[in-house]
Amino acid sequence: MARASELKLTKPEEVQEAIRSLKFGKAPGPNGFPNSALKHLLQRAVSLLVLIFNAILLTHHFPTAWKHARAISILKPGKITALPSAYRPINILDTIGKLFEKILLARILHEVSVRGLKQDEYFGF
Repeated sequence: MARASELKLTKPEEVQEAIRSLKFGKAPGPNGFPNSALKHLLQRAVSLLVLIFNAILLTHHFPTAWKHARAISILKPGKITALPSAYRPINILDTIGKLFEKILLARILHEVSVRGLKQDEYFGF
């Protein structure tokens, strides 16, 4: 694990790349902010996201609001709508939180490929 002095802070280019890789048509989370809105952010808004993400990295505090999900029920194919068991629950997480997690995942995958570690070695399984 990197020490605080070695901590790689987020840059606007990294956030913009993560935004570009988001998929359209995904349901928004509890904040109601869809991926399509993220794709149209002005540079100033991206800079604010960079500040927020760097504050999270420096403080090691993931915002509680980003841990909440919006639960919806999806009808299973060919099931009777009157039965509760005919529905599959889906939890939709906060869009900005998922964006931050996408950046972290890209960093982890990069480190794994650079170091040539197997998944079980990297995560200690």
